[in-house]
Amino acid sequence: MLRYLLLAAAGMLSLLALLAVWWLLDHARPRHDHFVERKGTLVDVRAAPAVRESDEYTSQGVRLVADTGLAVDLRVLRPAADNGPLPLMVVLGGHRTGQDAVDLVGDPGNVVVAALDYPYDGPTRIRNLRQFLPALRLMQQGLLDTPPAVSLALDWLMVQPFVESSQVELVGVSLGTPFVAVAGALDKRFARVWIIHGGAGNKGWIEYNLGSRVPSTFWRPHMARLLHLLAYGPSFDTKNWVRQIAPRPVIVIGATDDERLPRHKVEQLHAAAGEPRELIWTQGAHVDPRRPDIVQALLAIVKQRMDARPPAGIEDESPAAAQVGR
Repeated sequence: MLRYLLLAAAGMLSLLALLAVWWLLDHARPRHDHFVERKGTLVDVRAAPAVRESDEYTSQGVRLVADTGLAVDLRVLRPAADNGPLPLMVVLGGHRTGQDAVDLVGDPGNVVVAALDYPYDGPTRIRNLRQFLPALRLMQQGLLDTPPAVSLALDWLMVQPFVESSQVELVGVSLGTPFVAVAGALDKRFARVWIIHGGAGNKGWIEYNLGSRVPSTFWRPHMARLLHLLAYGPSFDTKNWVRQIAPRPVIVIGATDDERLPRHKVEQLHAAAGEPRELIWTQGAHVDPRRPDIVQALLAIVKQRMDARPPAGIEDESPAAAQVGR
């Protein structure tokens, strides 16, 4: 009897192992259809009253919901004075970017800035395995929902009277890179796409940043491969998506002393983009939300280029471009 029980237990463990392998390998299946179908149609808009942040600009929180269940939160910053329709910059950076936009972005100048939050409603701090398992699924759904969330936000933004719909630009900062590559490729309404402190090769980027947490050179690439799969990495192949943005311009901004991203990753991303494309180098380390002054200086480059119309005119030498190395 014991022998049969042991055989049954071994068979059950083997089955569970096979199911786990199948579940992981399923993450490599392309989710491109999800990016298109998940956006759906906007059915609910919950806009908070605009808040006067200073004499110069206002901020407004907005929550958008689609008929597919997709929901996205954003914060819109725009000049306090009614200057008519203005160019629009859609920004995707780190978690809670939208909520923290007032501190991170500051005065938008003569541009409307819409800072988006990732569509993730799970816990921000996970303390044990019991919390991790349900949160993991929410994280994965949030990753897949981010590109369609960008397009859903644009559905609402482009019909607002303060937005110049012919000049809409998309900006991805650091972790926002793979998502804006997808959204920029699929949504042709973006006249230009900016990638700030981002690079090619998501799996290699993960492995590079695991250096201090996983010191073992044997386990680190395996851990990076696992995390890459769990994040649906194959569906966010940045090099593949960024080349599909052409013939709309792509501008990549790298940091000369970036401690989180090797220089060659930035150069590979720039090389993967179609023409027209541009690579700008700025002095300093990787962008950090704890240093709003760095974020604002980088976004100032984007805003000054946007003021120098037309969007596709990347040959001009704006004041921001003159301050950086190429």
